[in-house]
Formats: sequence, C-alpha cells, structure tokens
Amino acid sequence: MPGILAVGEVLIDFTPYGLSDKGDPLFEQNPGGAPANVEAMVAKLGGKASIAAKVGRDSFGEVLIRTLGETGVDASGVAVTDEANTTLAFVHLDDDGERSFSFYRKPGADVLLEVSDISDEAIEAADLLHAGSVSLTMESARSATLSAIRRAAGMGKVISFDPNIREKLIGDLGRLLGDIRSILPLVRYLKVSEEELELIADEPELKNACRALNRQFGIPVIIVTRGSRGSVLYSEGQFAEIPGFPVQRIDATGAGDAFWGAFLYRLMEGGFEESLAVPTLTEFCQFAGAAGALACTKRGGIPALPALRQIEVFINENGQSR
Repeated sequence: MPGILAVGEVLIDFTPYGLSDKGDPLFEQNPGGAPANVEAMVAKLGGKASIAAKVGRDSFGEVLIRTLGETGVDASGVAVTDEANTTLAFVHLDDDGERSFSFYRKPGADVLLEVSDISDEAIEAADLLHAGSVSLTMESARSATLSAIRRAAGMGKVISFDPNIREKLIGDLGRLLGDIRSILPLVRYLKVSEEELELIADEPELKNACRALNRQFGIPVIIVTRGSRGSVLYSEGQFAEIPGFPVQRIDATGAGDAFWGAFLYRLMEGGFEESLAVPTLTEFCQFAGAAGALACTKRGGIPALPALRQIEVFINENGQSR
C-alpha cells in the first residue's frame, strides 16, 4: 500500500475535563496537532504513515513520540530541540462540543522545524505529502513546509493540503493567503472549511468558490467540510453533497483531521489513481464523515480516533454501506 508523509505540528492539547472540587476547570493532556492527527488516523486504519515535525526535549515531547509510535505512525522524522519547549494548546469547548484554542507557542518547538529536518529521502519514500497552514504561520517551519511541498511536487508526489486556518496564530493574513495560493497549483486534494474556502477564493458562494479555485489553480478535487452538516465534493466539474452523521458531540477536536485521515486512507487503497470517479470519491467522503463523527464522541485528538471496524459498524447502523 502507498505511504503518506505529513509535515507540520505535533503538540499537546489540554482538553477540558470537568471541574475540581473547588470548582476550577480541569484539563486532560492529549496528544494532537492536525498533521499528527491525520497520520494517526491513517495508521490506525492500517495505512502507512510517517511525519516530519519537531518537539522539545521535555516530557511532552516524549509522550508525543511514544504515542505516535504506539499508534503505528513512523515518528523517526520527529526532531527534538533544546531551543524551545513542546508546543501546547488549551482547548475551550462550547455547549455543543465546538472548540477554540489558546496556543503556547512563542516560540514552540513546532515552529523551529527546518528545511534540513525533512530529507529528500523521506519525501521520496512516500507517495503522498500532506501539510496544513499552521506550520506556515512562523519561521522556520514556514520555509520548511513550503520547501517540502515543492520538493515533493517536483518528485511527482501527490500533494494534499488542509488550510486549517487558526486566527489566533496568524500574524500576517495576507502573507499566509499568499503562501497558500502559491502552492495550490501543486495540490491534487484540497480539504477546506466553508470559512477557509471563502477566504482563499475571495468568493462567498460555495460552488462559485470551488469553480474559481479549480479554474485559477487547477485543483482537481476539493472537499468542503461543514461540520455536522457533512461535506461537499467538487471534482470533474461536478458537485456531490454528503450528509453528516448525527452524534452526541463531546469534543470536536481533531474531527476534521479524522475525516481527512480516513479519506486519504481510502485513496491509498486505490493507489492514488490520477482520476477517480465522483461516485467513488463520494463514497470515500461518506466513510470519512463517519470517522469524523465518531471522533466527536470522545475527548482529545489522537485518543478519540475510531478503528476501522467501528467506522464500518457505524455506517451500517446508519443505513449506509461501504
């Protein structure tokens, strides 16, 4: 089976865990970071996954490397630095389980990822490279991520990208959007939220925005995630709306990453074919939607990721078939 290399942040999420006996908030330590969550989902489903990232030489970094390995992700590309501590994110949840973040990252070890930390050999060993924009918000991770994407594309690798825009991390939105647009011509599979789609395409209407990105950058497959409302697929000039799965949401942290990891896993099964029919991609989105929904029913990023059998049972119970 083909393999995936993700580039970007791996960090600790501190997730709300009730109140202390004094009424103060309690937080549970959970391994996370969007690219790490994606790779953990791929590995948990049985796919070949690796990651290039950087952590601090501290107990949090040790937990992250150990957790990735236990999940099945090749963590040999995770560098360790003495120059900064492992990046932390405190998760804040509303009554519906929707989350916001407070990052401790000035700097955090993830932003110190360098071009030299991502070898040509690691890129060559993968069939698809996945990245997001969190690692584009600060140097030197910005240069490392852009370099890895461009080198991978030059080697003929498939490129997957998730803008994953975090407003609290953006110093210069114009520069970030410029960086994103600069690599979009290299992207074959784009996962994007409705808000991110409008920002990047500068177009509020979803279908017009997808057409604009395809026309301007040539992106063949765009998947717009809409939370509990499911997703919209755009490919070959066609649209398909995939409904969401109803669940009792506890924590939406990592749900989009679970979705994308599950989607990329299904692509891997097909060997990343150049052109997949819309019905096939639609079925992949249904499978991915089930993974994302199940991830909302537990706390944390990596700890909440469902197993293959759980996803299959959940889909069957909800009147669909793989």
